[in-house]
Amino acid sequence: MHYQKRVLSIVFTALIASSSLHMMSASASTVAYTSMLPHTQVLNNEAQQETVNINRASVEELAAKLRGVGLARARAIIELRETLGGFTDIDQLLQVRGLGIKVLNENRERIIL
Repeated sequence: MHYQKRVLSIVFTALIASSSLHMMSASASTVAYTSMLPHTQVLNNEAQQETVNINRASVEELAAKLRGVGLARARAIIELRETLGGFTDIDQLLQVRGLGIKVLNENRERIIL
């Protein structure tokens, strides 16, 4: 009886170890595969997912999708949009107080008119 318990314990431990190794191998394969993807392709996919139309977006959407833009700047963007009657050029965002060239350049690929 003691011998059977010991054998079952060893078999069970080996089974768990084998399962763990398989999961680690699958995880490593996924990491290896994603690291083989071109970096620019990953960045382009992210930029496409995060685009924001500055002529239609709400305050919350602008703040959520644009780096360096919080609620106050998002409100200022909408105020400028209303004053201009809509944006015709992305560089018009430079008229927003506190939104400089660095923030604009970080977001250029995300912004659509």
